[in-house]
Amino acid sequence: TAPVSLAGWWLVARSRAQHSRQPLLSLHPSMGVALGDNVTLRCHLPQPALQVLLYWNKAEIRHQYSTGEQNTAEFVFEAIEWEHTGTYRCRYEDKERKMSALSDPVELLVTGEGD
Repeated sequence: TAPVSLAGWWLVARSRAQHSRQPLLSLHPSMGVALGDNVTLRCHLPQPALQVLLYWNKAEIRHQYSTGEQNTAEFVFEAIEWEHTGTYRCRYEDKERKMSALSDPVELLVTGEGD
């Protein structure tokens, strides 16, 4: 039974090693997003990236190519609509062309009309 256990551990360890470190996604403004507001989703990168991808409800919706020198990527939404409500995540491709794990999810909830 020990070799089977070790083989399982090796597979788990290897699958984790294939991903770059996880990015952090933040929402600005962080609370009280009203219909018509401008919103920025900022993906904070733990290392240089070739490109950064933004996902909405599990589908890729936008990407940015990078010079490899920035530590954040910003995705700006102007005049937020009801249909922008949902779960957003980001990930990036590092210099070795490895994709990172997805960021933890950020929920965007659009409320009533803004000012």
